[in-house]
Amino acid sequence: MDVIRVDPENPDDEALIQLAEVVLRGGVVAFPTDTVYGLGCSLFDAAAVEMVARLKRRDPQHAVISLIPEPQQAWGLAAEVSGIAQRLMLKHWPGPLSLIFRAAPIVPARVRGAGGTVALRCPKDTLCQRILERIGGPVVSSSANLSGEPPAETADEVVRIFGNQLDLVLDGGPRRGDLPTTLVDVSGERPRLLRRGALDVTAELGRYDDRTSGPAG
Repeated sequence: MDVIRVDPENPDDEALIQLAEVVLRGGVVAFPTDTVYGLGCSLFDAAAVEMVARLKRRDPQHAVISLIPEPQQAWGLAAEVSGIAQRLMLKHWPGPLSLIFRAAPIVPARVRGAGGTVALRCPKDTLCQRILERIGGPVVSSSANLSGEPPAETADEVVRIFGNQLDLVLDGGPRRGDLPTTLVDVSGERPRLLRRGALDVTAELGRYDDRTSGPAG
């Protein structure tokens, strides 16, 4: 396993190319996201997605979130982008907002969430954006930890947890994920707020179903 250190504000392009090649070959990598360190692989490689679940000792049936380099990619991965979804994307992407859509046929059935969905986020972080731009397509990102344990905030923690089970670790310095991303399901007729996080989007949802512990919309 290779560990490559980069400047998070000005990452070496050769390091990004090396990471992208690993992902596109079906490998599993770790890299700093806009929150904490994540395990990543291609959304289109079902075997790699299942490997991420095995490494984390996590139920492979649980939904995953994919990171995309630009909001426009949602139109290719989602069967439909509703009006409310477009408004949220326009205002908050890039940013700490994850949206759940009905998956387009291009998304492999084995990596879709319950009801045939796909969860997407366009992150606002220089290094994470550069990584995604190099890979070009959606990258499954799941926090770098064993299921039920705190997520890794440094590359050293990632190596301690997973060791040589990963193909490559990109060390971009520490990450502090104080607040999770806000999670909204926009796959149905009425949006559902599934997790309150770094963004308060309740005023923009109109009539919505609140699946959190907060007050209903």
